[in-house]
Amino acid sequence: MSRLNVWEDRFQGLPALRVDNGRLRLVLLPDLGAKIAAWEDAERGVSWLWTNPYLPWRRPEPGASYGEAFDLGGWDECFPAIAPGVYPAGPWAGRPIPDHGEVWSRRWDLAAWEEEDRLLVRGTVEGEAFPYRLERTLILEPERPTVRLHYRLTNRSPETFYFLWAAHPLLPLLPGTRLLIPGPARGRVAAAIGIEPTAADLEWPWLPVRGGRLNVQEPDPEGGWALKVFLRPAAAWARLMRPEGTWWEIGWRGPLTHLGLWINAGGWSGAGTPPYRNLALEPCLGAPDDLGLAMREWGAFGLLPPHQEMGWSLTVTVG
Repeated sequence: MSRLNVWEDRFQGLPALRVDNGRLRLVLLPDLGAKIAAWEDAERGVSWLWTNPYLPWRRPEPGASYGEAFDLGGWDECFPAIAPGVYPAGPWAGRPIPDHGEVWSRRWDLAAWEEEDRLLVRGTVEGEAFPYRLERTLILEPERPTVRLHYRLTNRSPETFYFLWAAHPLLPLLPGTRLLIPGPARGRVAAAIGIEPTAADLEWPWLPVRGGRLNVQEPDPEGGWALKVFLRPAAAWARLMRPEGTWWEIGWRGPLTHLGLWINAGGWSGAGTPPYRNLALEPCLGAPDDLGLAMREWGAFGLLPPHQEMGWSLTVTVG
């Protein structure tokens, strides 16, 4: 009997696709940007993705703000930028880019099938304000604690398309959480709340702040601060270790430029609720979160010529 299973269901009142390879159990929501709403390790008994306890699950209305109403948790795709703003170049100059991009709020087409003892789940979405097609394929094998994610982006216009992309998996920040980043790694601070960095750069894991140094590797969930940093690790992976010894590791291949690290140690909520305690390990193409700033000052962004396509991939392993 095959240990690969996929079936349609409901999750928090929304249509869902459930995937099970005998070790990992995932839930995908087609109406919410193909969000991976749950990622469970059946062997270890660990539910890996953070869920917001304050916001209701529902379909987004047009123009909805991610931070104010739909920071629900799980894993989202952020594209063609992360911060809200306007497109900075070409025939789409001045066109609004929503908070966390536009694909998280769109309905994706999902298809699942078995091939050579592997389960594949492909999601596709067409751009609404911009002429692109984004595709993400999840690949699972029986009993393995690993999911591979392959991405394919197509520019469907006769103009060069500039963009940012980031995976956005939110994980709970627990006491004793530790981050492993291959070093030497340097980073640049993009945002800080509740702390005052005294330098724009950090050398992992120390961030100079007013009054001393902050150990970013072992964040205190009760620290009362939040931080967004873009890192360039010595190797293309990062790992979160929980206090009981279980771990989540994400690796990447392709033209990705940075690892975005978001840590919210009880310092921020965009929804007017009590602050959150979570973090995100975000392989990304381009930095920081604002596309215009990425092109003007940071010099790190995606560029896709007319009618061309490009790809990249992630691998997530738990243990």
